[in-house]
Amino acid sequence: MSAIEFGVNYKFNSGAPSAVATPAPYTAPALVYKSPPASYAYDWTGFYLGSDGGYGWATPKGTLTSAAGIPLTPYSYGVNGPLAGLFIGGNYQFHKFVVGVEGDWQWSNLIGNSQTQAPLGAAGAFPGGPFTISTTVKDYASIRGRLGVAFDRLLVFGTAGWAWGNPSTSYALTRAAPFVTNGGHSTGWTAGAGVEYAFTDSVFGRIEYRYTNFRTVGFVNVATNAAEAGSNLPISDLRAGIAYKFGGGPVVAKF
Repeated sequence: MSAIEFGVNYKFNSGAPSAVATPAPYTAPALVYKSPPASYAYDWTGFYLGSDGGYGWATPKGTLTSAAGIPLTPYSYGVNGPLAGLFIGGNYQFHKFVVGVEGDWQWSNLIGNSQTQAPLGAAGAFPGGPFTISTTVKDYASIRGRLGVAFDRLLVFGTAGWAWGNPSTSYALTRAAPFVTNGGHSTGWTAGAGVEYAFTDSVFGRIEYRYTNFRTVGFVNVATNAAEAGSNLPISDLRAGIAYKFGGGPVVAKF
């Protein structure tokens, strides 16, 4: 009798038949991608209030004359001393640029004096010297615009605007009481530059250099036959400060 063929193969090594299955195609595991950590850029937009302190120096320059305008003696000498004050302002940031406005007031103790000899023999002039001329700057203030470039939490800025103060200058014969003290409201301009760094989202520090140029008012004192048309008082100062910022903070940078 001829053998009958089947379409299923059997395996007899264990005594029980089993089918041989075709293996399934290999599937690679899915790749898992981690998103990069978010990058934050500091936002300088907001209002702020702070305090600062530093050191200032200046060189008053002028010419003492008789009441009729006859020159007696020019003068130029140094004044210097500490300063401390408050500042308040606001910033707005767009891209890397920061624009703002700021006002500040500085208490100061800038003092200095110099002895200077008047030329003798000028007709109608005040009696010959030597004269002691001294200057004191007790406070000054400003309101300014600001423009800066931000590098995340670091801001480099420039500033300029209008300034006012109350410097006073006293004129005396040496070892005598002043025969006149000229002071009062003086105005001028100021400009400077500095850097700020945000230590936290709300607190930043700064270092700033400022130059302030005042033109003091003149005087005529007929009783002492002395006068001055006015003098220049250029003040330089270096100050450091700390401030609290309201609003703004870190923002997620766009990739």
